[in-house]
Amino acid sequence: MSLAPRVSLARRKGMVDENFDMVEAPQGEENELLLNTFSLASDAAAAAIHRGQLETAIEFIEQSRELLWKDALGLPSDLDRLETTNPSLASHLSEVLEELEQSINRGSPGSPIARPDVRAPWLTAPREKVKSEGSADDRWNSIVGTVRASEAGFQNFLRPWSLDSLREEDAPVPVGPVVLLNSSYLRCDAIILVSTNEPVLVPLEQTSKADLERLAAQVITGVKELEEGAATGFQFDKAVMEPVLKELWERVVSPILKKLDEVAFSGGKHVGLVPTGAFTWLPLHAASAIRNGKSRKGSDSGGDEEGGATPLRPDPLSRYSFYYSTTLQSLLHHPRSKSTNSSRVLVVSDQPSRRASLLGGIVTSIQALKSQLFSNATDGAEDPVRSNIHIESLEGPAVAVPDAIFKALRPAPVLYESGEETDAPEGVDAVHLSCPTFCDALRPASSSWRVADGSSIRISDLFTAWFYSRRHDVPTLPEFVFSSTTSHRIDGPATAGSGAVRLPQELMTPEAALQFAGVKGVIGQLWNAKSEDASVIATHVYKAAVTSGGALRDDRPTHTHPITGKVSRGRGVTSPNGSTPVGHHAGPAWETKGLEDGLTALRAANVPLFRTVPFVRYGP
Repeated sequence: MSLAPRVSLARRKGMVDENFDMVEAPQGEENELLLNTFSLASDAAAAAIHRGQLETAIEFIEQSRELLWKDALGLPSDLDRLETTNPSLASHLSEVLEELEQSINRGSPGSPIARPDVRAPWLTAPREKVKSEGSADDRWNSIVGTVRASEAGFQNFLRPWSLDSLREEDAPVPVGPVVLLNSSYLRCDAIILVSTNEPVLVPLEQTSKADLERLAAQVITGVKELEEGAATGFQFDKAVMEPVLKELWERVVSPILKKLDEVAFSGGKHVGLVPTGAFTWLPLHAASAIRNGKSRKGSDSGGDEEGGATPLRPDPLSRYSFYYSTTLQSLLHHPRSKSTNSSRVLVVSDQPSRRASLLGGIVTSIQALKSQLFSNATDGAEDPVRSNIHIESLEGPAVAVPDAIFKALRPAPVLYESGEETDAPEGVDAVHLSCPTFCDALRPASSSWRVADGSSIRISDLFTAWFYSRRHDVPTLPEFVFSSTTSHRIDGPATAGSGAVRLPQELMTPEAALQFAGVKGVIGQLWNAKSEDASVIATHVYKAAVTSGGALRDDRPTHTHPITGKVSRGRGVTSPNGSTPVGHHAGPAWETKGLEDGLTALRAANVPLFRTVPFVRYGP
């Protein structure tokens, strides 16, 4: 039986609290699930890789991590989704599931049904049982078969994900090659999915799990010192960023890119990274080779006023750009269909709205957004993309409150300045958050953004609104989220008595959690960033959204399927009949690739590493 329904049942039985954490955990043993469980998947995958079974290794990683992260974040399982469409059938299935659990654990004091203090219900060892006619097993199989056959969209109900699903005719297409990074005490590897029929293995023989954990601890410790003022930007770059990035380049990224040059010559420059284990804590996207083994002070070439080191000259092979994805499956969501070209953008900030500086400069990411998305028809020719964008701003303590934010996220007709209104309610397409960010590495569902009056919007609050609300106007997930902050805090890493840093086995940032849940593209930060840097990034991101949008459908870029090699066109707004008439302009292209243009601009201005490395993108 799949583990997913058992996790769902545990939640229904009250074994998971409102934060989606296992309850009654022993004091000081916080979230043992995240601390000690993820390595099981990585070790199983490493064993499969050792036997030459790459597809099996990918499936081990995907199936287990998808289940564990869904449970840690409180996202709905297949059984939860069935309850929203057919409550009666879901209830019947839950009764049979509970009966199965009781028969498996009958007489066992560790039964998750009998004892709600058990931390991980699926870890209970099943006992041998006798199968009889009309048993719970038979009824379970019968009901599951009925769901798959009769319920629309449930043909794969409770089936484990397999790599073969990527080979289906209408399978969603990832953008560019995808690289899965596996970290295990047995070995470390990268598996590349490109336009070939078989995955490609890149053994990372020069590194180990211990090496990666050492680098991760070095980064976390350095970031803490930087944010507490114990180290300057220059000291952080020299002592942490340069040696860490150099080692990541030589031992991890360079071998991958060399192999990509061999097997993915037509796969595109955007490479998806799916990290596991200690890889999730490391800035792989910024790995570069140090020029002549040295670096320069920013002050020598117009660098940062704090003396940060200038960006390291990348190896010629680093012509690729990287985006992250929490899992391979989170890249495979079918695009949201839209019947209109209108776009709703929600802006949320804990600070009041600011005008441009006295010198006319743009100093905040929100100013950059408005400068790029507002229509400025000075020559009488209206921009066909910007004119269809509606921006709703919730800025300042009077308006940026949770109730107003959740109300704004609900589908609503778009009312333009001309007085025209869309025919049907539209969900929010993009969300821009300029708020202090809290990343809870132990309880990722509790990660949050602090809004007005000290209130917070937690990941669990958003997921409850998106997936568990019974309202008729349930918010739909946006396509794009930009999270910008000058105040970023991470909680979870602990220092042992020996001084060693103890990290949860995997990191799920709040931005990564949004992408995992189904948001197509998210831009976020790994630590504090300067407001002026964020404004440069936002300018290029939203400029790319407008310039990439509005093209005719035949002008959209092509993508190559990473398994079948099938070529298809990129995303675009479709009309109800699935086509866009010639001359019809689409809305903005809500993508993360504009981040690369922003980073290029910062590096050209000799902005140091500690100010460019924190910007990351999840999803293409």
